[in-house]
Amino acid sequence: MEKNRFLKEYLSLFILVLILILSNIIIESKNSEEKVLNKIYNSLELIQNKHDSITSDFRINFLNIIKEPEKFYPTKEETDLAIYLFKNDSLIYWNSDINDPKKILQEITSQKNIFSQGHNDFFVTQTNLDSIKFFTSTPLCHHNPLSENDDQFLPKRINGLYKLNFKIENEEISCRLIYQPQMNKIESYLIGILLLIIFIKSLIILSKEINKSVKLHNNKIIRCLWFLISSVLIYTILIILQNKLFVSTSDLFGKSCLIESSKHSFSLGTLAEFAILFFANITFISLNLKKTLSLKNYQRIVLSSFILIIIILLYTYLIFELISNINIPFSFLEIYNTTINSYIFLIIIGILTCSLIILILNLMRIIVTENQSYLWSIICMIVIGILIEVIINNFIDLHYSLITNIVALAFYLIIIWEKKSNLRRKTIIRDICVITLMTIQLTYILYLINENKEKEEMEWFANIIGDESDEEFEKTILEVTEKLKKDKNLNTWQKENSFPSDDSILNYLNTKYFNLKEIKDYNKVVTLCDTNTILIIKDFNDHEVNCNDLFKGILEFNHTRKISEELSQIDDPTTDSYYILMLDLSPIDTNNLNNLYIEFYKEYILNHIGIPELITSHENVIKPNLVNYSFSAYEGDILQYKYGFYNYPNELNNFRYKNEEYVKTRIFKHLTKEFDGNKTIIVTIEKPRLIDIIAPFSYIFLVLLLMYYFYYIVSKGKEAKSLRQSFNGKMQLTIILTLGFSFLVAGITSFIFIKNSLNRKTREFQYEKNKTIVKTIEDDFNKIDIENPIYLKRFKENHFTDINIYDLNGNLLNTTQPKLFEKFKSKIINRKAYEIIKERKRLFYSCEENIEGTKYNSSYFPLKDKEGNIQAIINIPYFDNKMTSRSSVSNFIITYLNIILVLMGASALVVILMTRKTIKPLEIIQDKMQKISLGEKNEIIEWKSEDEIGELIESYNKLIKELEISANKLMRSERETAWREMARQVAHEIKNPLTPMKLNIQFLQMAWDEKNPDIDKKLRETTKSILEQIEILSNIASAFSDYAKLPKKNIEKLNLKELILNAINLYDNNENIRISFIEENEGNYDINSDKNNLSIVFGNILKNAIQAIGKKEDGLIEINIKDFNNRFLIKIKDNGCGIGEEEKKKIFMPNFTTKSSGMGVGLSIVYDILETLGGNITFESEIGVGTTFFVEIRKG
Repeated sequence: MEKNRFLKEYLSLFILVLILILSNIIIESKNSEEKVLNKIYNSLELIQNKHDSITSDFRINFLNIIKEPEKFYPTKEETDLAIYLFKNDSLIYWNSDINDPKKILQEITSQKNIFSQGHNDFFVTQTNLDSIKFFTSTPLCHHNPLSENDDQFLPKRINGLYKLNFKIENEEISCRLIYQPQMNKIESYLIGILLLIIFIKSLIILSKEINKSVKLHNNKIIRCLWFLISSVLIYTILIILQNKLFVSTSDLFGKSCLIESSKHSFSLGTLAEFAILFFANITFISLNLKKTLSLKNYQRIVLSSFILIIIILLYTYLIFELISNINIPFSFLEIYNTTINSYIFLIIIGILTCSLIILILNLMRIIVTENQSYLWSIICMIVIGILIEVIINNFIDLHYSLITNIVALAFYLIIIWEKKSNLRRKTIIRDICVITLMTIQLTYILYLINENKEKEEMEWFANIIGDESDEEFEKTILEVTEKLKKDKNLNTWQKENSFPSDDSILNYLNTKYFNLKEIKDYNKVVTLCDTNTILIIKDFNDHEVNCNDLFKGILEFNHTRKISEELSQIDDPTTDSYYILMLDLSPIDTNNLNNLYIEFYKEYILNHIGIPELITSHENVIKPNLVNYSFSAYEGDILQYKYGFYNYPNELNNFRYKNEEYVKTRIFKHLTKEFDGNKTIIVTIEKPRLIDIIAPFSYIFLVLLLMYYFYYIVSKGKEAKSLRQSFNGKMQLTIILTLGFSFLVAGITSFIFIKNSLNRKTREFQYEKNKTIVKTIEDDFNKIDIENPIYLKRFKENHFTDINIYDLNGNLLNTTQPKLFEKFKSKIINRKAYEIIKERKRLFYSCEENIEGTKYNSSYFPLKDKEGNIQAIINIPYFDNKMTSRSSVSNFIITYLNIILVLMGASALVVILMTRKTIKPLEIIQDKMQKISLGEKNEIIEWKSEDEIGELIESYNKLIKELEISANKLMRSERETAWREMARQVAHEIKNPLTPMKLNIQFLQMAWDEKNPDIDKKLRETTKSILEQIEILSNIASAFSDYAKLPKKNIEKLNLKELILNAINLYDNNENIRISFIEENEGNYDINSDKNNLSIVFGNILKNAIQAIGKKEDGLIEINIKDFNNRFLIKIKDNGCGIGEEEKKKIFMPNFTTKSSGMGVGLSIVYDILETLGGNITFESEIGVGTTFFVEIRKG
């Protein structure tokens, strides 16, 4: 039967592996390049057919469409198809703003086209009828600007990494695909789960096989080493297998989860498998190594202190390095930024930490004893901790060693307390305290890591603001400058003194020289200045200035770093990097002065706070959340500019912390950095609140609790099951689950309410703010030119808000984000907003818009003059609103989770105390009922309460009194019956030898009377026979005497293992029989019981086993002992003749025996002794196979 069970497990493992391989084959086939291309071309065919159908309808209903275009092509919220209708090259209708109509009109020349805008490709068709131009547009593909081969086909989802290039061939869309197959996330998670199930099942089968092996049965260390080697081998095979399968292309198993600068590289899936491997080995070791070490007290203290500190220090170091280098969002302050991988990594950390807890608890269990002194343990722990810290700090800077030593000391004290305590639930209290302690440790590690990252971000930000130099750019542009001096076109223009426009020169230079990576990220402006060139500087009051004088002033009156004769760097607070390249292109042998000024600049990083990163010139930099930052720049002692919420002094000397590079105050953190040229930058950020620091606590605690509960179920087995099935356990679990469900419902309800309230308040705040902005612009309407970009730029600096202004035809007039509209966003207004504000005369419209997939809230208002006429439409986008809203919601969720955790902990404690108080009378009744004895005085229960429990106890007491009366009657009846049965049995047993004695005496008398000559011989024979029969009578009397008078109980402390070994030594004297002794689990075998009576028990069972084997060769008696919570189970198995079904019913009866001689009282005595001592005996037997006796003995 056991063999069949193992075969089923191997078969199920084989089926799982087969499913894994087949799943990978199917998924890989589905993602082949051929099938992907078919999917793309099918989608393209549908798109083209749709465009052809719309174009055909337009030609048929041309006149009606011109009259009512909105009826045929209503405004579309989705972006699958856009319509643009022009008359005499003027836009008269549009239903979507996904494209810039002017660019379409300028760039689309044929009937079918591929049109690029921003990072997107569109399929655009054109139809011309008289003066009408009709365009339809459908998005095809989004190109990832940060990765070359990571495009996104928009009509249908395609798995993998790929690059798409579209073009029109023979009036059809053709596609060029560069494809790298990749398993998608959902499939990779499902396959990953299957891989983990296979791994776990393999480890379970391995553990069972090793535990079953007879060769490894008694050697625990060899057994653990064998499991370690075999499990690592299985792990290696699994890694090799998954690397050969298609799952290796997924991010979960094929992409490193560490940052690029890390020395190591492994996937998240591989890390999860390693965590399971580590957990399995720790669990296996814990279940096998349980023997207490024989050490002196001072040796135990030193060894346990050293091991504990080293393990926790090593764990802290590894976890710190792992979390520091992980390339997965792992800050649970922002719930919306976390991914599935974040929670997988959290579970992995939980498994590793739980393994550490299990390892320490089991190591300390075999080292630490209840005799250890608290004082000496603390002193030893502190001394060893200091020594280890001093030694290790010479090699590694461990700034977390103090908290590690504190955790180790607290851990140690908890273990010693558990050893000394007599509390009933001390193990549960210990486990919860230890889990809480390790959760605090992990929370502090995360806090330290976030502190380090935040400091690095502050330094990065200070460098961005303070050091505007770009070494790579400078090196590249100097090389380009030498090429420019030799450029044939520039030399020709110079020689002829005939130059194209500034834009033409810039286009030429961009195409030929400025397309390098180091230069491409910069904005560029070309200005050609001759002697008489005048520039108009747009400000509130426009004024004219000589072109060369302007640049000369910029170079002379700003802080300038001259890099070469041609290249200079300008310290401009309105940009992040600003260079001017001046080329002298004056004609030879003339007095004309021609200077070509090329300006290179990156936009001011603070201009782009909150907007999508992809539109800034900092695309290749991962920026922190700059909304939370303040900074100031000082030139010498004077404040040049500042930004943010912190109020910096006008003079650096008045800044309190100017001499400290990095300082934390009660509320803020400041980083001060000095740069060349007497420039000082101060970056400030708010310190995290306590709720921010402890945010991960609830997540970590819950994960550790679940992991440890899983280990408890695996290690305790039946004990854990009995705890769950007990009435007390069920009651506690029911109440706690009910409370948990109530908290969950309350949390979800509160979350929905708070989110809706937050959105409502945000909308109200935005509306009021927007009204103020619109009112201010309306007041300035007659004083300023709303198309002047300087006005909006200064307006943004004052109000920290982006603004777009559209004319009454929906065209963009002015914006604070010109680059956004140059490349990524249409210069036409949202059609829905246009209809509501312009045509329906509404005063306000709010909606959600998106740029390149980034969603944001956007509000529209009419801009009116003093007479109340609408002159323009104002659009105010809130790029950072979603981030602010999500931050508030995240803070609520984190706060609520931590509060719930505290409340659930307090509730669980109250529930346990209340249920224990409620269950106490039932436990008293249970205890009294277990002690009920028919031959002794049974105690009643005293209970004063008159509740239901009181009624139950009253009924119990009444039954006890009735039971005592019935017991006395029954005992009298049984005593009389027993004496009658005993008398009958004694008479029967005595009668058997008396009959031959009588006959022998009669024969002797006859021989005497007949004067038989052999009378002497017959006398001797008769005397011998009578003596033998008298001996038999004596044995019969002794046997019944022993049965009638069992030895009195003499309870004393004894070692059960030693007692059994003594019994084995007494009976192990048969050459054909081998007696073996096996310990299921090592432990303390001291019990309080009757030594003499137990010796009789094991002696009788062993004697019966030996007699059952008889002369059989290869006789075997196996004695197996296992330690349970409050009892021992001893199995005595022989391979003798066995017991028949009819005999099994009478085996413990006092006058029954299966042998040809004997009184049949041995096993009856065994049964009575064990019953007297509170134990039990059962058996299993099969004819021809053997018999197994199961003896249960209580520990106390």
